[in-house]
Amino acid sequence: MKLWKLLHLIKEGCFFVYGYGGTGKTFIWQTLCAALRSKGEIVSPVASSGIAATLIPGGRTAHARLGIPINLTENSTYPRIKPGSDLAELLIRAKLIIWDEAPMTHKHGFEAVDRSLKDVMRVEDTRNATLPFGGKVVVFGGDFRQTLPVVFKESRADVVHASLCSSYLWSSCKVLTLTKNMRLQAGSEETNVDEIRKFSDWILKIGDGMVGDPNNGDVEVDIEFLDDLLIQHVIDPIASLVDIAYPDLQNRLWDPNYLQ
Repeated sequence: MKLWKLLHLIKEGCFFVYGYGGTGKTFIWQTLCAALRSKGEIVSPVASSGIAATLIPGGRTAHARLGIPINLTENSTYPRIKPGSDLAELLIRAKLIIWDEAPMTHKHGFEAVDRSLKDVMRVEDTRNATLPFGGKVVVFGGDFRQTLPVVFKESRADVVHASLCSSYLWSSCKVLTLTKNMRLQAGSEETNVDEIRKFSDWILKIGDGMVGDPNNGDVEVDIEFLDDLLIQHVIDPIASLVDIAYPDLQNRLWDPNYLQ
């Protein structure tokens, strides 16, 4: 695995694993956690969303683990990450920090983590104050076709400007791209594989702006949905969508295995 070799070759670095849904990002997180923890190392996995956090062993949301403020600014800091605190000691000892669904978080969140880690890691070595994330190995993951940071009542350009790829940290990230849809390998019947492939290709075309009329971000675009994706002849469409996506949700809400 290319990522695993890079983590062995260097003592610090920042990576971004770029892959659309089904390419195996979660498998990589689980493998890295298992490999490092089997050697007695500490891994701190976080995710920008709660459901993504449940898919990683020991995962927490980034807000819960790092104490990210709700209202971020370019000068935000994380009061929970301060020299001498329990959280700071945990992050100092961590061999690896994983951050899944990174594109959902505002770039100010990552920059605040960068400043906070530099502050606590310079206690170990003053040179860490000049390294991205204080010299810690950090692996981000996600797909910029999916949900980007929510910027209230702003333009498409403002949303792009708020994304991780517009941060000064992006130039320090080594981008590793996943291109093979591993979910297609799990289909037991050829018809299922064909359906998954068609749906995957359709989703990618939407993300790449290749479905419907040309979209510059300022006009509405009509997209024709496939018939088998539509929920028809229902009284409450939202409730029906929830029932189809998460059957028996109310009775199994607190079961993490069910959400996975």
